[in-house]
Amino acid sequence: MNSQFLSSFFKTSLLLLFTVSICNQSFAYQTPKQINLSSIYKDLISSKEEVLIYENTTIIDDINKRQLQNDSLNFIAALESILGKSVPLDSSGLISNVLELSLINVSAKVLTLSNLNIEEFLIDLSEIEYLNLYDSNISFYSIYESKVNKGVIYDNVNFGKFRDYQNHFIKYQITACVFDSFFELGSSTINEEFWTLDSRFKEGAYIAPVFEGNFTDFYLARNTFDPISSSMEIQYPDLIPENFTPRTQLRANLFGEVNQMIVEGNEFLSNGEDQIIYIEGDFDYMQVSENLFESRFFPSCTVANKFTFIENEVLEGLIFTDLILQGKNNDLHWKDLQGFKLAAALAVESVLSENLEIYGLNLSQRDSVFAQTSDMILIPFQGDQELGFEDEYFFQGLISSYYRIYKVFKENGQIDDANHTYVEMKDVQLRQLKYKYKTYGGLENFIQWRLNQLLRFYTDYGTNPARAIRISIFVVALFAIFYFFFPSEWDTKSKGQLIADYKIFIEKNDHGYFKPFLRLSGGFTVSLVNAFTLSLNSFVTLGFGSIPTTGLARYVCILQGFIGWFLLSVFTASLINQVMF
Repeated sequence: MNSQFLSSFFKTSLLLLFTVSICNQSFAYQTPKQINLSSIYKDLISSKEEVLIYENTTIIDDINKRQLQNDSLNFIAALESILGKSVPLDSSGLISNVLELSLINVSAKVLTLSNLNIEEFLIDLSEIEYLNLYDSNISFYSIYESKVNKGVIYDNVNFGKFRDYQNHFIKYQITACVFDSFFELGSSTINEEFWTLDSRFKEGAYIAPVFEGNFTDFYLARNTFDPISSSMEIQYPDLIPENFTPRTQLRANLFGEVNQMIVEGNEFLSNGEDQIIYIEGDFDYMQVSENLFESRFFPSCTVANKFTFIENEVLEGLIFTDLILQGKNNDLHWKDLQGFKLAAALAVESVLSENLEIYGLNLSQRDSVFAQTSDMILIPFQGDQELGFEDEYFFQGLISSYYRIYKVFKENGQIDDANHTYVEMKDVQLRQLKYKYKTYGGLENFIQWRLNQLLRFYTDYGTNPARAIRISIFVVALFAIFYFFFPSEWDTKSKGQLIADYKIFIEKNDHGYFKPFLRLSGGFTVSLVNAFTLSLNSFVTLGFGSIPTTGLARYVCILQGFIGWFLLSVFTASLINQVMF
């Protein structure tokens, strides 16, 4: 009995010791460690391994004495002082065998990293007060499900691929960085500001944060967006019979409470192939100024208070079909829009949520097509393509864009800008009418086409009554010259008498030239005045009782009366339109 008891007690004791040991190990594993930032750099310099992983660790920044310090020389000097030796550097940054640095479930008040030169840098599931990364070269950077409670700054960093997904930030700033591959920021929360300044994006950017709190500024300034070189073709047989290659150079999905959206001094470059800048969101204020647009600009936005579009150099289409301006003090000028730069487009979003097979793609191409299209394909139309003239959706979208801009100018009292906008809008319509007649024929199509041509020539579609007066005077004078060679009841001298007076004037005689000249001039002037009066009377259709001329001239008078009635009606409408503006 005692033997059994002792055996049972011994087994129970061993089990208890094993359990305590396991619990102690588990507790030790779960307890965060602490490590100095200088120790991480020491490991980067001295490690023979290609991968460094820091997990469940609190990082103490013992290199930077001030928060948000951004000085590479001081950083290296401070690091060398702590390590007691020089830090190996070359033009690319820190010389190290480490190719991948991972921070998993780490915490830090200030984490400032400089002069990194690695293939991969990963930050996952971490919480940091201030995150600063500068003067570095990183081929692939990823931050995932982490919190940066104060602010993040990327300054003078050369990134390859950049991926920011499902993180939380207060402020976000990118300055003087280069992104050699696709830039992707998706589903991360930003509370206050997002600034991207003086940076270069070589293969496109997708920016789709979630905004919370009192978000004030989305600021995109002095950046360069290179043409996307990707050439993956997509099928869209419902609209375009042949394959095409959509390239979304920038997509900014900015839905949320955004006070101010500024796009200023950027260069959106193209290599002759369609490139798209697509910005969507709801803003209180939106300013687009001093940019170079070699690519198509598509703001699919609602602007509550003020939209400003000034001093931009536009070389490609401006797609304003989905731009909704709710304010009454918008700042636009026709000189920035003129030249048939307005365009329409069909945007097909959520490409990747569809079956890729309908676009002629397979599952392995999902990431590549997302980098090229930012999950959207765009089919543009600029007013001179048959596709748009055939499709009422395209054409009406373009005309609606012109009309909304026209209303903005009209509300601002910009009369000349409003008139120029209306004329160009009608010119686009004239192109469509010509296309319809050339394609389908028909008397009605012909009359509408030619009638619009006449309205364009005579009054600039009712916007220029002064031009109508000038042309009317020319028409009256032209008919007067014709009537001059035909007799009328108002003539006191026949045309034969004028010819006789002319012969007397040119012959040498004893009476000299003066009196024959006076006689000839008087008769010529009276006949010319009578011809002009006949033309004017016929043009304004005041009525004759009987037409004071005979032969061919009588029928020409009737024709001129019809022309005058029509042109004067158009002139009257044009004059009223401008007076009532």
